[in-house]
Parts: sequence; C-alpha cells; structure tokens
Amino acid sequence: MSENILKSILIATLIFILSALVGAGLVIHNPQIGETFMQVLSGALDLEKLMEQPPLMLAAMLFVNNLQACIILFLGGVTFGILTVFVLATNGVIVGAVAQISNELQGGLYVIAALLPHGLFELPALFISGALGLMLSGAIQRELLEGGDAAHDAGRYTVIFAKTVTPLLVLAAITEAFITPGIIVLVV
Repeated sequence: MSENILKSILIATLIFILSALVGAGLVIHNPQIGETFMQVLSGALDLEKLMEQPPLMLAAMLFVNNLQACIILFLGGVTFGILTVFVLATNGVIVGAVAQISNELQGGLYVIAALLPHGLFELPALFISGALGLMLSGAIQRELLEGGDAAHDAGRYTVIFAKTVTPLLVLAAITEAFITPGIIVLVV
C-alpha cells in the first residue's frame, strides 16, 4: 500500500509540475496569453474583496475552496482518473502561469514569498488527493477486471484523506491568511 501511494504521489506531482511548466511556457511564449489569463482569473475571483476579509474568515474561505478541490481530485478517481488528471493539470497550468506573470511583474523573490509558506502544506495536500484519486481509479479497474473490492479500498483511501489532507489544508489556510501576507510585505 505505501509503495502504491508513494508511486501515485510521484505521478500526481509530475502531472502538476509538467502542467505548471506548460503554464509558465505559454506566458513566456506569448505575453498576450498571460494578460488574457489574468483578466479571466480576476473576473472569476474578486481578489480585492477576498483580501478585504478578516484573516479568520479568509482562512475559512481558503480552506473550503481548497478542500473542495482536493475532494474533486480524490473522487475524480471514479472517472477512471480522467477528472483527477484534468484537475491536477489545470491547477498546474494556473499556478505556472500566475507564477510566471508574478515573476515578470514582481520578481522571483515575490513569487517565492507568495507561494512557499502555504504551498508547503497546500501542494502536498493537492498531490496526496490526486494520488488517492489515481489509486481509486486503479481500485475500480481492479474490481471490474479482477474482482477486487473498490468500496473497501475507497474506505481506506478516505481515512488517509481525512488524516493527512484535511490537516494539511487547515495549516495551509491559516498560513495563507495570517502569515503569507506579512511575508509578502517584507519582500515588496
């Protein structure tokens, strides 16, 4: 089991990293893509309103948003992993593009200050959720082909999710709401 989860975490991480490189590469190759991307992103998210929230409310909102994404990654395994891979890749492209745009506007130190503190918790949660989704896909395939018990495996994966992903997301939300803004102010 531990070998399987480590292998799946590695696969989920590689999907994310390769997608992040694609996102950054798109912005480097065509800056207009970056401008369009930021317009769409700022239209979808009201960042000013979000950042005006008291830190505790912001942390709760960030936690819920990230928990939803991680649940989708995990449960995306029932689509034979298609949704899991799509969400990992989409998040990777977004992070890569935003990091590249921020690097061009504010510099590399800003990108590190903005992503690293909460990313230490949020990215592992994302990768573990993706891994569990890939493992769920494998469990469903085994049940269909070999007579395994996907429901039993899904229960074990849910325990792993609850014990690892949820606490990581709590730490990420608290860090992003209370610590990251202070660190960013130091480097701007």
